[in-house]
Amino acid sequence: MLSNLYIDVSEPADGLRRVYTKVSEKLEAPSVARNMFQCNALTVREMQSIQSKYNEPVKAAERLLDIVMDQPRSVYGFFMKALKLTDQKHVHDLIVSDSYQGKTPQSAASTVLTAASTIIAMSVETNEI
Repeated sequence: MLSNLYIDVSEPADGLRRVYTKVSEKLEAPSVARNMFQCNALTVREMQSIQSKYNEPVKAAERLLDIVMDQPRSVYGFFMKALKLTDQKHVHDLIVSDSYQGKTPQSAASTVLTAASTIIAMSVETNEI
């Protein structure tokens, strides 16, 4: 089960900032936000602020990205997982591929170790282990 939950958590806010415009144009925020809310990764107020922009998809996506960038790494992990669960793997892949640009093999390996630690922590929190 955990093998399909690869998540890059090296520098979540920095990675999202690099692809912010591209992601905000492609992201279907309401479905991702619903999934994150169901996992308790978003508050009611955050969910409502995204839903209130339903007729403005880019603004809804920007709001979700802003929330994710301001939260701990675990919320970023839930965001990345929600992308996969809501059939938005293309957005997930866009974020992940940008995260590795310009990294040395050693720093990429460090990122993988950090991601593994976060996945284990998330699995313990959600009782998936």
